[in-house]
Amino acid sequence: MLSKSPFKIKNIQRKIVFYIVVITIPMFLGSLYLVQDFVTNELTRSEFRQAKLINISTLNKIESFLDSTSAFTIKAAYMITSDPENYRKVLPFLKENVRKNPQVFGSALALEPTGPLKKRYCKYFYRNHDSIREKWLMLPEYDYLHYAWYYKVKQTLKPSWSEPYFDKGGGEVYMSTYSYPVFDLKKHFLGVVTADVELNTLSREIQQLAKNKSGHIFLVSKTGFLLSHPNQRFNLKQTIFKYANYIGSKELKKAAHDMVNGKSGVYSIYLPDGKYTLYTMYIKQTDWSIGIILKNSTLFKPLKQLKTNLLFITAAGILLILIMVTIVSNQLKKNVAREERIKNEFMLASRIQQQFLPKKREVEGQKFELSGVMIPAREVGGDFYGYKTIGEKIIFYVGDVSGKGVPASLFMMASQMLIEDAIDEKCNPAFVLDKVNRKLSEIITTGMFATMIVGMIDLKTRELTFSVAGHPPFIINTNGAVFSPVTVFAPPIAVFKEQTYQNSQITLGENTTIVAFSDGVSEAENARKELFGTERIARSLQNIQTLNATAIKDKLIKDIRAFVDGQEQSDDLTIVVVKI
Repeated sequence: MLSKSPFKIKNIQRKIVFYIVVITIPMFLGSLYLVQDFVTNELTRSEFRQAKLINISTLNKIESFLDSTSAFTIKAAYMITSDPENYRKVLPFLKENVRKNPQVFGSALALEPTGPLKKRYCKYFYRNHDSIREKWLMLPEYDYLHYAWYYKVKQTLKPSWSEPYFDKGGGEVYMSTYSYPVFDLKKHFLGVVTADVELNTLSREIQQLAKNKSGHIFLVSKTGFLLSHPNQRFNLKQTIFKYANYIGSKELKKAAHDMVNGKSGVYSIYLPDGKYTLYTMYIKQTDWSIGIILKNSTLFKPLKQLKTNLLFITAAGILLILIMVTIVSNQLKKNVAREERIKNEFMLASRIQQQFLPKKREVEGQKFELSGVMIPAREVGGDFYGYKTIGEKIIFYVGDVSGKGVPASLFMMASQMLIEDAIDEKCNPAFVLDKVNRKLSEIITTGMFATMIVGMIDLKTRELTFSVAGHPPFIINTNGAVFSPVTVFAPPIAVFKEQTYQNSQITLGENTTIVAFSDGVSEAENARKELFGTERIARSLQNIQTLNATAIKDKLIKDIRAFVDGQEQSDDLTIVVVKI
Protein backbone atom coordinates (compact mmCIF):
# COMPACT_ATOMS: atom_id res chain seq x y z
CA MET A 1 0.00 0.00 0.00
CA LEU A 2 2.78 2.36 0.93
CA SER A 3 4.44 1.96 -2.43
CA LYS A 4 1.45 3.33 -4.24
CA SER A 5 1.67 6.64 -2.48
CA PRO A 6 4.83 7.90 -4.22
CA PHE A 7 3.40 6.71 -7.50
CA LYS A 8 0.22 8.65 -6.98
CA ILE A 9 2.13 11.73 -5.85
CA LYS A 10 4.38 11.47 -8.86
CA ASN A 11 1.39 11.23 -11.19
CA ILE A 12 -0.18 14.21 -9.53
CA GLN A 13 3.03 16.21 -9.90
CA ARG A 14 3.17 15.29 -13.56
CA LYS A 15 -0.39 16.35 -14.01
CA ILE A 16 0.35 19.61 -12.29
CA VAL A 17 3.37 20.15 -14.51
CA PHE A 18 1.31 19.19 -17.53
CA TYR A 19 -1.47 21.57 -16.63
CA ILE A 20 1.01 24.34 -15.96
CA VAL A 21 2.90 23.74 -19.20
CA VAL A 22 -0.10 23.08 -21.45
CA ILE A 23 -2.72 25.32 -19.90
CA THR A 24 -1.41 27.70 -17.25
CA ILE A 25 1.66 29.03 -19.04
CA PRO A 26 -0.22 29.90 -22.27
CA MET A 27 -2.97 31.44 -20.16
CA PHE A 28 -0.35 33.28 -18.14
CA LEU A 29 1.35 34.60 -21.25
CA GLY A 30 -1.98 35.80 -22.56
CA SER A 31 -2.82 37.26 -19.17
CA LEU A 32 0.60 38.85 -19.01
CA TYR A 33 -0.11 40.67 -22.24
CA LEU A 34 -3.50 41.79 -20.96
CA VAL A 35 -2.03 42.80 -17.62
CA GLN A 36 0.65 44.84 -19.37
CA ASP A 37 -1.99 46.59 -21.43
CA PHE A 38 -4.21 47.16 -18.40
CA VAL A 39 -1.39 48.39 -16.15
CA THR A 40 -0.12 50.64 -18.93
CA ASN A 41 -3.52 52.33 -19.16
CA GLU A 42 -3.86 52.55 -15.38
CA LEU A 43 -0.40 54.06 -14.98
CA THR A 44 -1.12 56.51 -17.77
CA ARG A 45 -4.30 57.64 -16.02
CA SER A 46 -2.43 57.73 -12.71
CA GLU A 47 0.24 59.99 -14.14
CA PHE A 48 -2.43 62.22 -15.64
CA ARG A 49 -4.10 62.41 -12.23
CA GLN A 50 -0.77 63.17 -10.59
CA ALA A 51 -0.09 65.97 -13.06
CA LYS A 52 -3.60 67.29 -12.52
CA LEU A 53 -2.99 67.32 -8.77
CA ILE A 54 0.19 69.32 -9.36
CA ASN A 55 -1.86 71.74 -11.45
CA ILE A 56 -4.59 72.02 -8.82
CA SER A 57 -1.98 72.49 -6.07
CA THR A 58 -0.37 75.29 -8.05
CA LEU A 59 -3.75 76.81 -8.79
CA ASN A 60 -4.66 76.73 -5.10
CA LYS A 61 -1.43 78.47 -4.18
CA ILE A 62 -2.08 81.20 -6.75
CA GLU A 63 -5.65 81.65 -5.54
CA SER A 64 -4.41 81.70 -1.94
CA PHE A 65 -1.85 84.35 -2.90
CA LEU A 66 -4.55 86.48 -4.55
CA ASP A 67 -7.05 85.95 -1.72
CA SER A 68 -4.54 86.86 1.00
CA THR A 69 -3.56 89.93 -0.99
CA SER A 70 -7.10 91.23 -1.37
CA ALA A 71 -8.75 90.13 1.89
CA PHE A 72 -8.29 93.45 3.68
CA THR A 73 -10.30 95.36 1.04
CA ILE A 74 -13.53 93.74 2.27
CA LYS A 75 -13.05 95.02 5.82
CA ALA A 76 -12.06 98.43 4.48
CA ALA A 77 -15.28 98.61 2.45
CA TYR A 78 -17.36 97.67 5.53
CA MET A 79 -15.59 100.39 7.54
CA ILE A 80 -16.75 103.03 5.05
CA THR A 81 -20.25 101.54 4.71
CA SER A 82 -20.79 101.76 8.46
CA ASP A 83 -19.72 105.45 8.52
CA PRO A 84 -19.50 107.00 5.01
CA GLU A 85 -18.98 110.54 6.27
CA ASN A 86 -15.85 109.47 8.13
CA TYR A 87 -14.23 107.82 5.09
CA ARG A 88 -10.74 109.07 5.99
CA LYS A 89 -10.56 106.64 8.91
CA VAL A 90 -9.86 103.83 6.44
CA LEU A 91 -6.68 105.46 5.09
CA PRO A 92 -4.38 104.37 7.97
CA PHE A 93 -5.88 100.88 7.66
CA LEU A 94 -4.95 100.70 3.95
CA LYS A 95 -1.46 102.04 4.56
CA GLU A 96 -0.85 99.53 7.35
CA ASN A 97 -1.97 96.61 5.19
CA VAL A 98 0.43 97.64 2.42
CA ARG A 99 3.20 97.91 5.00
CA LYS A 100 2.70 94.54 6.69
CA ASN A 101 1.80 92.49 3.60
CA PRO A 102 4.80 92.23 1.23
CA GLN A 103 2.56 90.69 -1.45
CA VAL A 104 0.60 93.95 -1.73
CA PHE A 105 2.25 96.61 -3.88
CA GLY A 106 -0.32 99.30 -3.24
CA SER A 107 -3.85 100.17 -2.19
CA ALA A 108 -6.17 103.01 -3.10
CA LEU A 109 -9.43 104.54 -1.92
CA ALA A 110 -11.26 105.96 -4.95
CA LEU A 111 -14.61 107.70 -4.39
CA GLU A 112 -17.43 108.48 -6.80
CA PRO A 113 -17.67 112.22 -7.66
CA THR A 114 -21.47 112.00 -7.53
CA GLY A 115 -21.37 110.62 -3.98
CA PRO A 116 -21.60 112.54 -0.71
CA LEU A 117 -18.13 114.05 -1.23
CA LYS A 118 -19.28 115.73 -4.49
CA LYS A 119 -15.78 115.71 -5.97
CA ARG A 120 -13.07 113.36 -7.25
CA TYR A 121 -11.04 111.64 -4.54
CA CYS A 122 -8.38 108.95 -5.03
CA LYS A 123 -5.68 108.47 -2.38
CA TYR A 124 -3.03 105.83 -3.18
CA PHE A 125 -0.52 104.12 -0.87
CA TYR A 126 2.27 102.16 -2.51
CA ARG A 127 5.51 100.36 -1.68
CA ASN A 128 8.78 102.09 -2.51
CA HIS A 129 11.75 99.99 -1.43
CA ASP A 130 11.52 99.87 2.39
CA SER A 131 8.98 102.66 2.81
CA ILE A 132 5.29 103.22 2.12
CA ARG A 133 4.55 106.32 0.11
CA GLU A 134 1.32 108.00 -0.82
CA LYS A 135 0.11 110.08 -3.72
CA TRP A 136 -3.06 111.50 -5.22
CA LEU A 137 -4.26 109.80 -8.41
CA MET A 138 -6.04 112.84 -9.79
CA LEU A 139 -6.36 114.93 -12.91
CA PRO A 140 -4.60 115.93 -15.04
CA GLU A 141 -2.00 113.16 -14.64
CA TYR A 142 -4.35 110.36 -13.69
CA ASP A 143 -8.07 110.03 -14.41
CA TYR A 144 -9.03 107.06 -12.28
CA LEU A 145 -12.66 107.18 -13.46
CA HIS A 146 -11.57 105.88 -16.86
CA TYR A 147 -9.41 103.00 -15.63
CA ALA A 148 -10.89 99.53 -15.89
CA TRP A 149 -10.17 98.78 -12.24
CA TYR A 150 -12.69 101.50 -11.37
CA TYR A 151 -15.35 101.71 -14.05
CA LYS A 152 -15.73 97.92 -14.47
CA VAL A 153 -16.63 97.55 -10.78
CA LYS A 154 -18.90 100.59 -11.00
CA GLN A 155 -20.77 98.96 -13.90
CA THR A 156 -21.06 95.46 -12.40
CA LEU A 157 -21.18 96.44 -8.69
CA LYS A 158 -19.11 93.30 -8.06
CA PRO A 159 -15.49 92.87 -6.94
CA SER A 160 -13.06 91.81 -9.65
CA TRP A 161 -9.41 91.52 -10.71
CA SER A 162 -8.41 93.80 -13.55
CA GLU A 163 -6.60 92.79 -16.70
CA PRO A 164 -2.82 93.31 -16.30
CA TYR A 165 -1.69 96.85 -17.13
CA PHE A 166 1.28 99.15 -16.72
CA ASP A 167 0.22 101.65 -14.08
CA LYS A 168 1.66 104.81 -15.58
CA GLY A 169 1.16 107.70 -13.23
CA GLY A 170 0.35 105.32 -10.37
CA GLY A 171 2.72 102.56 -9.27
CA GLU A 172 4.79 102.71 -12.51
CA VAL A 173 4.93 98.88 -12.66
CA TYR A 174 3.04 96.04 -14.36
CA MET A 175 0.26 95.13 -12.02
CA SER A 176 -3.21 93.71 -11.61
CA THR A 177 -5.72 95.41 -9.35
CA TYR A 178 -8.38 93.84 -7.15
CA SER A 179 -11.23 96.32 -6.71
CA TYR A 180 -13.92 95.90 -4.08
CA PRO A 181 -17.04 98.10 -4.35
CA VAL A 182 -18.06 100.39 -1.49
CA PHE A 183 -21.74 101.06 -0.79
CA ASP A 184 -23.65 103.09 1.75
CA LEU A 185 -26.35 101.54 3.90
CA LYS A 186 -28.88 102.09 1.09
CA LYS A 187 -26.68 100.18 -1.38
CA HIS A 188 -25.68 103.31 -3.29
CA PHE A 189 -22.29 102.99 -4.99
CA LEU A 190 -19.69 105.19 -3.25
CA GLY A 191 -16.43 104.02 -4.87
CA VAL A 192 -13.87 101.23 -4.60
CA VAL A 193 -11.09 100.00 -2.33
CA THR A 194 -8.20 98.38 -4.21
CA ALA A 195 -5.28 96.02 -3.65
CA ASP A 196 -2.51 95.96 -6.26
CA VAL A 197 -0.30 92.97 -7.02
CA GLU A 198 2.96 93.66 -8.82
CA LEU A 199 3.05 91.02 -11.53
CA ASN A 200 6.81 90.54 -11.20
CA THR A 201 6.22 89.48 -7.59
CA LEU A 202 3.44 87.10 -8.63
CA SER A 203 5.62 85.70 -11.42
CA ARG A 204 8.47 84.97 -9.02
CA GLU A 205 6.02 83.20 -6.68
CA ILE A 206 4.76 81.03 -9.56
CA GLN A 207 8.20 80.16 -10.93
CA GLN A 208 9.28 79.19 -7.42
CA LEU A 209 6.61 76.48 -7.58
CA ALA A 210 8.18 75.08 -10.76
CA LYS A 211 11.46 74.17 -9.11
CA ASN A 212 12.32 70.45 -9.03
CA LYS A 213 9.81 69.74 -11.80
CA SER A 214 10.84 68.52 -15.25
CA GLY A 215 8.98 71.24 -17.09
CA HIS A 216 7.74 74.76 -16.44
CA ILE A 217 4.71 76.78 -15.40
CA PHE A 218 3.24 79.80 -17.14
CA LEU A 219 0.32 82.13 -16.41
CA VAL A 220 -1.79 83.70 -19.15
CA SER A 221 -4.21 86.63 -18.96
CA LYS A 222 -7.59 86.68 -20.70
CA THR A 223 -5.97 88.36 -23.71
CA GLY A 224 -3.12 85.84 -23.87
CA PHE A 225 -0.49 88.08 -22.24
CA LEU A 226 2.18 86.03 -20.44
CA LEU A 227 1.94 87.10 -16.78
CA SER A 228 4.59 84.56 -15.79
CA HIS A 229 7.05 82.50 -17.83
CA PRO A 230 10.55 81.15 -17.09
CA ASN A 231 11.88 82.62 -20.36
CA GLN A 232 12.58 86.30 -19.57
CA ARG A 233 12.31 87.09 -23.26
CA PHE A 234 8.57 86.46 -22.98
CA ASN A 235 7.80 87.00 -19.29
CA LEU A 236 5.59 90.13 -19.00
CA LYS A 237 6.60 91.08 -22.55
CA GLN A 238 4.81 88.87 -25.08
CA THR A 239 1.70 86.75 -25.59
CA ILE A 240 1.40 82.98 -25.44
CA PHE A 241 0.67 83.05 -29.18
CA LYS A 242 4.05 84.61 -29.97
CA TYR A 243 5.71 82.07 -27.71
CA ALA A 244 3.91 79.27 -29.62
CA ASN A 245 5.18 80.71 -32.90
CA TYR A 246 8.67 81.03 -31.42
CA ILE A 247 8.88 77.30 -30.62
CA GLY A 248 6.84 76.34 -33.71
CA SER A 249 4.11 74.44 -31.85
CA LYS A 250 0.65 74.27 -33.45
CA GLU A 251 -0.58 72.25 -30.48
CA LEU A 252 0.42 75.02 -28.05
CA LYS A 253 -1.30 77.60 -30.25
CA LYS A 254 -4.53 75.59 -30.12
CA ALA A 255 -4.19 75.25 -26.34
CA ALA A 256 -3.60 79.02 -26.11
CA HIS A 257 -6.89 79.73 -27.90
CA ASP A 258 -8.70 77.45 -25.44
CA MET A 259 -7.01 79.11 -22.48
CA VAL A 260 -8.05 82.65 -23.42
CA ASN A 261 -11.59 81.34 -23.90
CA GLY A 262 -11.69 79.99 -20.35
CA LYS A 263 -11.33 76.29 -21.21
CA SER A 264 -9.23 73.75 -19.30
CA GLY A 265 -7.66 70.70 -20.93
CA VAL A 266 -4.77 68.30 -21.53
CA TYR A 267 -2.58 68.63 -24.64
CA SER A 268 0.41 66.85 -26.18
CA ILE A 269 3.11 69.38 -27.01
CA TYR A 270 6.27 68.77 -29.05
CA LEU A 271 9.23 70.93 -28.06
CA PRO A 272 12.77 70.82 -29.52
CA ASP A 273 14.02 68.61 -26.67
CA GLY A 274 11.20 66.09 -26.70
CA LYS A 275 7.52 65.40 -26.12
CA TYR A 276 5.69 67.17 -23.30
CA THR A 277 2.19 67.13 -21.84
CA LEU A 278 0.45 70.45 -21.15
CA TYR A 279 -2.21 70.70 -18.45
CA THR A 280 -4.23 73.92 -18.39
CA MET A 281 -6.71 75.19 -15.85
CA TYR A 282 -8.95 78.27 -15.85
CA ILE A 283 -8.84 80.59 -12.81
CA LYS A 284 -12.40 81.82 -12.55
CA GLN A 285 -11.84 84.65 -10.06
CA THR A 286 -9.39 86.45 -12.39
CA ASP A 287 -10.25 85.13 -15.89
CA TRP A 288 -6.61 83.97 -16.12
CA SER A 289 -5.38 80.48 -17.03
CA ILE A 290 -2.45 78.49 -15.72
CA GLY A 291 -0.48 75.98 -17.76
CA ILE A 292 1.97 73.34 -16.58
CA ILE A 293 4.21 71.64 -19.15
CA LEU A 294 5.76 68.37 -17.94
CA LYS A 295 8.22 66.25 -19.88
CA ASN A 296 6.82 62.87 -20.84
CA SER A 297 10.13 61.07 -20.41
CA THR A 298 10.00 61.97 -16.72
CA LEU A 299 6.24 61.90 -16.33
CA PHE A 300 5.98 58.34 -17.67
CA LYS A 301 9.29 57.05 -16.37
CA PRO A 302 7.58 54.49 -14.08
CA LEU A 303 5.68 53.15 -17.09
CA LYS A 304 8.87 52.61 -19.13
CA GLN A 305 10.51 50.94 -16.16
CA LEU A 306 7.54 48.59 -15.86
CA LYS A 307 7.75 47.55 -19.51
CA THR A 308 11.44 46.76 -19.08
CA ASN A 309 10.84 44.72 -15.96
CA LEU A 310 8.06 42.68 -17.59
CA LEU A 311 10.68 41.02 -19.85
CA PHE A 312 12.25 39.34 -16.82
CA ILE A 313 9.23 38.11 -14.89
CA THR A 314 7.87 35.32 -17.13
CA ALA A 315 9.55 32.47 -15.19
CA ALA A 316 8.11 33.72 -11.91
CA GLY A 317 4.83 34.77 -13.48
CA ILE A 318 2.38 32.68 -11.50
CA LEU A 319 3.97 33.64 -8.21
CA LEU A 320 3.98 37.29 -9.26
CA ILE A 321 0.29 37.10 -10.14
CA LEU A 322 -0.45 35.69 -6.70
CA ILE A 323 1.62 38.42 -5.09
CA MET A 324 -0.08 41.08 -7.18
CA VAL A 325 -3.50 39.67 -6.33
CA THR A 326 -2.57 39.69 -2.65
CA ILE A 327 -1.19 43.23 -2.80
CA VAL A 328 -4.15 44.54 -4.79
CA SER A 329 -6.56 42.74 -2.47
CA ASN A 330 -4.88 44.16 0.61
CA GLN A 331 -4.80 47.62 -0.93
CA LEU A 332 -8.48 47.41 -1.81
CA LYS A 333 -9.23 46.32 1.74
CA LYS A 334 -7.24 49.28 3.06
CA ASN A 335 -9.01 51.64 0.68
CA VAL A 336 -12.43 50.28 1.63
CA ALA A 337 -11.50 50.47 5.32
CA ARG A 338 -10.23 54.02 4.91
CA GLU A 339 -13.35 55.12 3.03
CA GLU A 340 -15.53 53.39 5.60
CA ARG A 341 -13.60 55.13 8.39
CA ILE A 342 -14.01 58.52 6.73
CA LYS A 343 -17.70 57.82 6.20
CA ASN A 344 -18.10 56.80 9.84
CA GLU A 345 -16.23 59.90 10.98
CA PHE A 346 -18.59 62.09 8.96
CA MET A 347 -21.57 60.23 10.38
CA LEU A 348 -20.18 60.68 13.88
CA ALA A 349 -19.56 64.40 13.20
CA SER A 350 -23.14 64.69 11.96
CA ARG A 351 -24.49 62.98 15.09
CA ILE A 352 -22.35 65.20 17.33
CA GLN A 353 -23.58 68.29 15.48
CA GLN A 354 -27.21 67.20 15.81
CA GLN A 355 -26.64 66.86 19.56
CA PHE A 356 -25.88 70.58 19.68
CA LEU A 357 -29.32 71.30 18.24
CA PRO A 358 -32.40 71.24 20.49
CA LYS A 359 -33.34 67.71 21.48
CA LYS A 360 -37.01 68.64 21.26
CA ARG A 361 -37.79 70.05 17.83
CA GLU A 362 -41.44 70.59 18.75
CA VAL A 363 -42.33 72.16 22.12
CA GLU A 364 -45.62 73.47 23.38
CA GLY A 365 -46.34 75.70 26.38
CA GLN A 366 -49.53 77.16 27.73
CA LYS A 367 -49.12 80.28 25.62
CA PHE A 368 -46.90 79.24 22.73
CA GLU A 369 -45.87 76.51 20.27
CA LEU A 370 -42.39 76.14 18.75
CA SER A 371 -41.11 73.88 15.97
CA GLY A 372 -37.66 73.89 14.39
CA VAL A 373 -35.58 71.94 11.89
CA MET A 374 -32.07 72.09 10.37
CA ILE A 375 -31.54 70.10 7.15
CA PRO A 376 -27.82 70.11 6.17
CA ALA A 377 -26.79 70.16 2.50
CA ARG A 378 -23.95 67.75 3.33
CA GLU A 379 -23.28 65.28 6.11
CA VAL A 380 -22.52 68.21 8.38
CA GLY A 381 -23.68 71.78 8.01
CA GLY A 382 -23.15 75.35 9.16
CA ASP A 383 -26.73 76.30 10.09
CA PHE A 384 -28.00 76.12 13.66
CA TYR A 385 -30.93 77.14 15.80
CA GLY A 386 -32.03 76.91 19.40
CA TYR A 387 -34.43 78.17 22.03
CA LYS A 388 -34.78 78.51 25.77
CA THR A 389 -37.73 79.29 28.01
CA ILE A 390 -36.99 81.55 30.98
CA GLY A 391 -40.04 82.14 33.14
CA GLU A 392 -42.66 83.91 31.05
CA LYS A 393 -40.17 84.58 28.27
CA ILE A 394 -38.95 82.47 25.37
CA ILE A 395 -35.72 83.32 23.54
CA PHE A 396 -34.90 81.69 20.23
CA TYR A 397 -32.27 82.12 17.51
CA VAL A 398 -31.17 81.05 14.01
CA GLY A 399 -27.61 81.24 12.66
CA ASP A 400 -25.86 80.58 9.35
CA VAL A 401 -22.07 80.14 9.17
CA SER A 402 -20.21 81.07 5.99
CA GLY A 403 -19.00 78.05 4.03
CA LYS A 404 -19.98 74.40 4.30
CA GLY A 405 -18.70 71.09 5.57
CA VAL A 406 -16.54 70.35 8.59
CA PRO A 407 -15.04 73.89 9.09
CA ALA A 408 -18.53 75.41 9.08
CA SER A 409 -19.83 72.76 11.49
CA LEU A 410 -16.98 73.44 13.95
CA PHE A 411 -17.65 77.19 13.74
CA MET A 412 -21.36 76.46 14.23
CA MET A 413 -20.79 74.40 17.38
CA ALA A 414 -18.52 77.09 18.87
CA SER A 415 -21.13 79.74 18.05
CA GLN A 416 -23.95 77.78 19.61
CA MET A 417 -22.04 77.12 22.84
CA LEU A 418 -21.25 80.84 23.12
CA ILE A 419 -24.90 81.76 22.45
CA GLU A 420 -26.18 79.39 25.12
CA ASP A 421 -23.62 80.76 27.58
CA ALA A 422 -24.61 84.37 26.77
CA ILE A 423 -28.33 83.60 27.16
CA ASP A 424 -27.67 82.07 30.57
CA GLU A 425 -25.88 85.29 31.55
CA LYS A 426 -28.49 87.73 30.25
CA CYS A 427 -31.76 87.21 28.38
CA ASN A 428 -31.21 90.08 25.94
CA PRO A 429 -30.81 89.54 22.14
CA ALA A 430 -28.41 92.45 21.53
CA PHE A 431 -26.29 91.43 24.53
CA VAL A 432 -26.13 87.86 23.21
CA LEU A 433 -24.88 89.02 19.78
CA ASP A 434 -22.36 91.46 21.34
CA LYS A 435 -20.83 88.77 23.52
CA VAL A 436 -20.71 86.10 20.81
CA ASN A 437 -19.17 88.59 18.36
CA ARG A 438 -16.42 89.58 20.79
CA LYS A 439 -15.55 85.99 21.70
CA LEU A 440 -15.52 84.69 18.11
CA SER A 441 -13.56 87.71 16.84
CA GLU A 442 -10.85 86.93 19.41
CA ILE A 443 -10.45 83.26 18.45
CA ILE A 444 -11.32 83.11 14.73
CA THR A 445 -8.57 84.07 12.27
CA THR A 446 -9.76 82.18 9.18
CA GLY A 447 -12.05 84.89 7.81
CA MET A 448 -15.18 82.89 8.57
CA PHE A 449 -18.26 84.66 9.89
CA ALA A 450 -21.88 83.93 10.75
CA THR A 451 -25.18 85.70 10.30
CA MET A 452 -27.58 85.45 13.24
CA ILE A 453 -30.97 86.60 14.41
CA VAL A 454 -32.05 86.38 18.04
CA GLY A 455 -35.60 86.99 19.25
CA MET A 456 -37.20 87.09 22.70
CA ILE A 457 -40.94 87.04 23.34
CA ASP A 458 -42.42 88.23 26.63
CA LEU A 459 -45.50 86.00 26.81
CA LYS A 460 -47.16 88.36 29.32
CA THR A 461 -46.89 91.56 27.30
CA ARG A 462 -46.69 89.85 23.85
CA GLU A 463 -43.66 92.04 23.10
CA LEU A 464 -41.04 90.73 20.63
CA THR A 465 -37.50 92.00 21.19
CA PHE A 466 -35.00 91.02 18.51
CA SER A 467 -31.53 91.80 17.18
CA VAL A 468 -30.08 90.98 13.76
CA ALA A 469 -26.49 90.39 12.58
CA GLY A 470 -26.62 90.34 8.78
CA HIS A 471 -29.39 87.70 8.78
CA PRO A 472 -32.73 87.60 6.89
CA PRO A 473 -35.45 89.15 9.10
CA PHE A 474 -38.45 87.32 10.55
CA ILE A 475 -41.65 86.87 8.58
CA ILE A 476 -44.71 87.40 10.79
CA ASN A 477 -48.34 86.41 10.23
CA THR A 478 -50.83 88.18 12.53
CA ASN A 479 -54.43 87.16 11.85
CA GLY A 480 -53.63 86.62 8.16
CA ALA A 481 -51.54 89.79 7.66
CA VAL A 482 -48.01 88.82 6.56
CA PHE A 483 -45.09 91.23 7.02
CA SER A 484 -41.41 91.51 7.96
CA PRO A 485 -40.42 93.89 10.78
CA VAL A 486 -37.98 96.68 10.04
CA THR A 487 -34.50 95.74 11.29
CA VAL A 488 -31.42 97.76 12.21
CA PHE A 489 -28.61 96.99 9.76
CA ALA A 490 -25.57 95.33 11.32
CA PRO A 491 -22.77 93.18 9.84
CA PRO A 492 -22.43 89.45 10.54
CA ILE A 493 -20.78 88.01 13.62
CA ALA A 494 -16.92 87.87 13.66
CA VAL A 495 -16.47 90.56 11.00
CA PHE A 496 -15.79 93.55 13.31
CA LYS A 497 -14.69 92.86 16.87
CA GLU A 498 -15.90 96.20 18.26
CA GLN A 499 -19.31 96.01 16.57
CA THR A 500 -22.27 96.57 18.90
CA TYR A 501 -25.76 95.34 18.11
CA GLN A 502 -29.11 96.96 18.85
CA ASN A 503 -32.49 95.64 19.87
CA SER A 504 -35.72 96.29 17.98
CA GLN A 505 -39.15 95.80 19.53
CA ILE A 506 -42.65 95.23 18.28
CA THR A 507 -45.88 94.24 20.04
CA LEU A 508 -47.52 91.12 18.63
CA GLY A 509 -51.24 90.79 18.04
CA GLU A 510 -53.42 87.80 18.74
CA ASN A 511 -52.94 84.56 16.78
CA THR A 512 -49.41 85.50 15.64
CA THR A 513 -46.88 83.23 13.94
CA ILE A 514 -43.18 84.16 13.73
CA VAL A 515 -40.98 82.35 11.20
CA ALA A 516 -37.18 82.64 11.34
CA PHE A 517 -35.09 80.98 8.63
CA SER A 518 -31.64 80.79 7.03
CA ASP A 519 -30.85 81.90 3.48
CA GLY A 520 -31.00 78.25 2.42
CA VAL A 521 -34.78 78.74 2.43
CA SER A 522 -34.97 81.97 0.42
CA GLU A 523 -32.15 80.88 -1.93
CA ALA A 524 -33.44 77.38 -2.67
CA GLU A 525 -32.98 77.03 -6.43
CA ASN A 526 -34.94 75.14 -9.08
CA ALA A 527 -33.75 73.81 -12.43
CA ARG A 528 -34.34 77.20 -14.08
CA LYS A 529 -31.93 78.85 -11.59
CA GLU A 530 -34.85 80.67 -9.97
CA LEU A 531 -34.73 81.36 -6.24
CA PHE A 532 -37.58 80.55 -3.87
CA GLY A 533 -37.34 84.08 -2.49
CA THR A 534 -39.04 85.90 0.37
CA GLU A 535 -42.23 86.53 -1.65
CA ARG A 536 -42.85 82.80 -2.03
CA ILE A 537 -42.09 82.34 1.67
CA ALA A 538 -44.71 84.98 2.46
CA ARG A 539 -47.26 83.32 0.16
CA SER A 540 -46.56 79.96 1.77
CA LEU A 541 -47.30 81.51 5.19
CA GLN A 542 -50.72 82.85 4.25
CA ASN A 543 -53.89 81.17 5.55
CA ILE A 544 -52.08 79.35 8.34
CA GLN A 545 -54.14 80.66 11.25
CA THR A 546 -55.65 77.23 12.00
CA LEU A 547 -52.35 75.31 11.74
CA ASN A 548 -50.02 74.56 14.62
CA ALA A 549 -46.29 75.40 14.56
CA THR A 550 -45.23 71.94 13.33
CA ALA A 551 -47.76 71.94 10.50
CA ILE A 552 -46.66 75.43 9.43
CA LYS A 553 -43.02 74.31 9.32
CA ASP A 554 -43.93 71.17 7.36
CA LYS A 555 -46.02 73.21 4.91
CA LEU A 556 -43.12 75.57 4.19
CA ILE A 557 -40.72 72.65 3.64
CA LYS A 558 -43.24 70.97 1.34
CA ASP A 559 -43.63 74.17 -0.72
CA ILE A 560 -39.84 74.51 -1.02
CA ARG A 561 -39.42 70.93 -2.22
CA ALA A 562 -42.23 71.34 -4.74
CA PHE A 563 -40.49 74.47 -6.05
CA VAL A 564 -36.99 72.94 -6.43
CA ASP A 565 -38.57 69.81 -7.97
CA GLY A 566 -35.82 67.34 -7.15
CA GLN A 567 -32.83 69.66 -7.56
CA GLU A 568 -29.92 68.89 -5.25
CA GLN A 569 -29.91 70.97 -2.09
CA SER A 570 -27.05 73.49 -2.33
CA ASP A 571 -27.22 75.08 1.11
CA ASP A 572 -28.25 74.18 4.64
CA LEU A 573 -31.92 74.81 5.34
CA THR A 574 -33.11 75.93 8.78
CA ILE A 575 -36.59 76.98 9.92
CA VAL A 576 -37.93 77.95 13.34
CA VAL A 577 -41.68 78.59 13.78
CA VAL A 578 -43.07 80.20 16.96
CA LYS A 579 -46.81 80.61 17.39
CA ILE A 580 -48.39 82.53 20.26
